[in-house]
Amino acid sequence: MPNYVVGENHEDHQAAGVLATEAFDLAANPLAFPEQVEAPRERLGIGNYGEGLRLWQPKKIYYFSDTTHFDFLHGKGPECQTNDMSPSRKVPYSRVAAEAWNYYKTQNDFTDAQLKEFTEMPVRLIFGKSLVGGSATSDVFEGITSAPVAYTRARGYVPPAPGLELELGGPWAFYHAFWPAHNIEHLDLYSPEAQVAPGETLWVPLLIRNDTDAPKQVTLRSTLSSGWSQKPDATIYTVPAHDAYAIQLKITPPAAHKDTWQTLKWSAESGGQSVGSVTLRVDVAANGLPQ
Repeated sequence: MPNYVVGENHEDHQAAGVLATEAFDLAANPLAFPEQVEAPRERLGIGNYGEGLRLWQPKKIYYFSDTTHFDFLHGKGPECQTNDMSPSRKVPYSRVAAEAWNYYKTQNDFTDAQLKEFTEMPVRLIFGKSLVGGSATSDVFEGITSAPVAYTRARGYVPPAPGLELELGGPWAFYHAFWPAHNIEHLDLYSPEAQVAPGETLWVPLLIRNDTDAPKQVTLRSTLSSGWSQKPDATIYTVPAHDAYAIQLKITPPAAHKDTWQTLKWSAESGGQSVGSVTLRVDVAANGLPQ
């Protein structure tokens, strides 16, 4: 899923979701990759250019999440029950999945109980968008026929409104621009979150955007849980007109908050007026995943 959540922020996983979404919106555009639709001119020669492919507009896109918490996925897309029987194998799909996992010698570190739980839980898809109707939880193949549908252009990037604003940077800023550009803004399913082990460093990027005609002096204040440390500790920033100031914070939680969720908050003001605030939920735990 093109989002950043605890458990699903592997760079390659997110890149797959981003590229799949971009491919969905570009596949039927003949200007996106013209060499793919150009007729081959020297099919057997090294100087060949075109591939002669036919344009095709995909009809639906769904996502899959490997977040560590699944509650928010209910009702966001169709679910496939793994206790259904495979027509060819005559065994439940969960058993087929468990057998496949046993081949992942470098990935499968599950205990027998964990593997059982993992393979027997429903497969929950997240609805992206459909060009042939249906609801979020409709069957995947509802409305799908062999007939082509017309090219549908995505909304595209929409610049921010004029003003002064504080926001989370990094992947959070990217996805908040990415979702509406591709008409999938409903993937903003929950508040921003991250994970860090006690005593280790969490990277928190903040952005102060100044889309006005004058430079602004902005005061930043943090509200952290007791025992947390933050670097740098600067609080006043000057942001030029029509520019942005990127703040790279390093946050360290104490051992006392191990295995808890904590909410961190930053607020900004300029000229006595609030510029806004951002919050970040942090899971203080170590699970071996890149954060």
